[in-house]
Amino acid sequence: MNKFMRIAVVLSCIVVLVSGVAFAGGAREQETVSINIALPNNPLSVALANLAETEYTPPPGVDIDISVIPENDLRQRLTTEASTGGTTFHMFTFGPYEALNWARFGWLADLEPLFTNLPADRRAAYDRADLIPAMADSLKMDGNAYALPFYGESAFIMYNKDLFEQNGLTMPERPTWNELYELAQAIHDPDNGIVGMTMRGAPGWGMSGAPFVPMVNAFGGRFFDTDWNATVDTPEQRAAWQKYRDILVNAGQDDIISYTYNEAIALMQSGRAGIYFDATSIAPPLESAESQIAGRVGYAFPPREQHVSQWLWNWAFGINPNITQREKEAVFDFMLWATSKEFIARTMEIDPTGASTPPASRSSTYRIPAYAAVPYAQITLDVLEELDFDNPTVDPVPYQGLQYIAIPEFADIGTQMTQWLADYVVGEMSLDDAIRRTQELFDRTAIEGGYR
Repeated sequence: MNKFMRIAVVLSCIVVLVSGVAFAGGAREQETVSINIALPNNPLSVALANLAETEYTPPPGVDIDISVIPENDLRQRLTTEASTGGTTFHMFTFGPYEALNWARFGWLADLEPLFTNLPADRRAAYDRADLIPAMADSLKMDGNAYALPFYGESAFIMYNKDLFEQNGLTMPERPTWNELYELAQAIHDPDNGIVGMTMRGAPGWGMSGAPFVPMVNAFGGRFFDTDWNATVDTPEQRAAWQKYRDILVNAGQDDIISYTYNEAIALMQSGRAGIYFDATSIAPPLESAESQIAGRVGYAFPPREQHVSQWLWNWAFGINPNITQREKEAVFDFMLWATSKEFIARTMEIDPTGASTPPASRSSTYRIPAYAAVPYAQITLDVLEELDFDNPTVDPVPYQGLQYIAIPEFADIGTQMTQWLADYVVGEMSLDDAIRRTQELFDRTAIEGGYR
């Protein structure tokens, strides 16, 4: 090989080498990123997961993998993930309880820098001012957003108009818990497969605890006084525990403690239940095409005794702070799509019943004529307007929260309380024993947590 041939070969090798490096670098830049998202198995989240398959276009080089998980399991898995710095899930789905605590612990990414980096036209189109203030503010710390609300909810009463008419009954606009119990007993007809009233019975602070804590508040109970002394063993708390049991045992479903909201929804949809107290976001599936009582559901304000059974929650999306910047931007893109006005409008185009449309997250949702016309729209707004998040009880308390107590320990102690509540309801524990154990647990928590 002569001198010039050797030079040509060397140059050829250099070109191939450089091209290979350039190609490899380009491959790394375009390497596909998989974003793992976990959603609870409630109807609106399932609808989102289904719509994402056909309606969402991720950024180039991004794959979205959505898992729908039972709510209690989701809470446990995401809490473990967040508290240990894991990166299995890139987007967290949770509510105000987690948002408040996780932001303080550094378990959530601050969303403000991501908003700042958005192109001005896209930031304007998202229209953060349209988010309902109570929902958006419940996800902030020191004025910065750490999550975006997917949908919000309060609580109200849903009832089967046909069963009420058949029994010659009338639902008051603002019933008491005792009035609900009497109505439920009048409807209850187990011989013919009719349940007077259904509620969540499965243990869990966000499961049976969701209707039970507001019931305690309504009966004048509280969980701590202003000095952080536990106040479980009181006549007011006992009255709430007894009424919860009376409703489910004497007028409720057979398999009480297996019921999450999914089972209760299915029971109501079948037309075999008279009354249901739960989240306002439960109404859409009752009015869907799959429901046998669509168009025959009545709605009333949440029950009260000394106080009203208030409820404020939203399912929200936050970002795992331990993932890469590219992953954060990919998650943020999905969050913006799923919480946008355009997404809400599209859900109404696809499903005009509103069953797939996230409620109580944006004010503009209620200006969509088809959505404003659905039977539960106006009462949902009315209930939200009457909420008093800072005064959940008759007597002053040192904590916030309507259907939960906004302290980190409540996830554990609230779940334990509902397990003892379930044991009491099914007759495996006396009321005295359940109350005593809960009182001791809450007292111990106040001391060990440094609250008093």
